[in-house]
Amino acid sequence: MVKKIFVILITIVALVLIGAIVLNRLLPNITAQVINAVEGAIFKATGLNFNFNGDNISGNSVGTDPGTYTPGGAAADEFTNVEGFN
Repeated sequence: MVKKIFVILITIVALVLIGAIVLNRLLPNITAQVINAVEGAIFKATGLNFNFNGDNISGNSVGTDPGTYTPGGAAADEFTNVEGFN
């Protein structure tokens, strides 16, 4: 009985690892986003800042917007006029 449980557990772990490798090859951006989400969750839960995948996006910077590029003025003035409706 115990042997059967361990065989099932080892099989499940092996399938999860194979699935993770396949997903990492097929969808590398999704893998990076999931890791960034985990980093953010760990930071929100514990306050510890990690960068597991080395992409310079750590737990405290996940979900922050660096802002918009405003070449002609301040961000408050960016959407005041719509082209074509002057």
